[in-house]
Amino acid sequence: MPPYISHALLIFGVLLYAAAGALFFVNAAKRGAANRARAPKAPAHVPAPSKGLAANLLALGAISHFGYITAASFITHTCPVGSVHFILSFVAIFAAFAFTLARAFARHSGPRENIDSLGVVVAPLGLAFLLGTFFLDKPTVGHSLGAGFLAFHVLVNILGIAVFMLAGAAASLYLVQERRLKLKRLTRVGSLPPLDTLDRALHRFLLIGFPLLTIGIVSGTFFAYQLERGSADEVMRIVLGYATWLLVAAVLLLRTAAGWRGKRSAYGTLLGFVFAMSVLLVYVLRPTGQA
Repeated sequence: MPPYISHALLIFGVLLYAAAGALFFVNAAKRGAANRARAPKAPAHVPAPSKGLAANLLALGAISHFGYITAASFITHTCPVGSVHFILSFVAIFAAFAFTLARAFARHSGPRENIDSLGVVVAPLGLAFLLGTFFLDKPTVGHSLGAGFLAFHVLVNILGIAVFMLAGAAASLYLVQERRLKLKRLTRVGSLPPLDTLDRALHRFLLIGFPLLTIGIVSGTFFAYQLERGSADEVMRIVLGYATWLLVAAVLLLRTAAGWRGKRSAYGTLLGFVFAMSVLLVYVLRPTGQA
């Protein structure tokens, strides 16, 4: 396959992600300006036609991203599931598509369930991961412990991290919105979804991501067990993986048993997201030649 095809897809992906992120930000700012100009008793919903364009650009960016890593895998003769560089891309792609599906579901539930502001986080992350895939060193392959098992383990973890990325974004926006409400600065920097919408969104993402994380933990433990000896970074990944699982389990349990919602749930979700990304970071920074 000619290299210019992958380069063209890379450029399209970068432009589409950047345009989507800019539009999501502009839409939030416009809605904030509309809130300032709106009469107190006017309807709360302010239509913004460009929101659909931003979401479409994000989806097209993810498609171009997928096309790029597919073309690059043929050029480098590397299986995508065996390269951390491509894994980073798959995380961003699944996050973009999960956001698109969640957004469509939320819009059918009514204007108060609008979660478009999450695009301000998802689009830049997609752009960063796409550029990271291109600028990081050449892909490396992992242990030969069975292609099917390795593919399953990687896919489950990709899906889980992508969903936790959305949960982390919702938790971040919740804390920002809660802070703005407390300081009565709702109309200064655009508009964000209501607190209850963000709280429900992050809870749903946790409910989807937790089973994936559980499967990833179990398969990852089996994977590590099959190695003749575990290096320091492998042990660190296992420890961080179990810490993430325990933290997310605690957030879900305390939400059900003790009524933990809102701010405490958001902080717990953010901490779990940080742990999940730490696992990925340890994997990226591992010594060359290890999986």
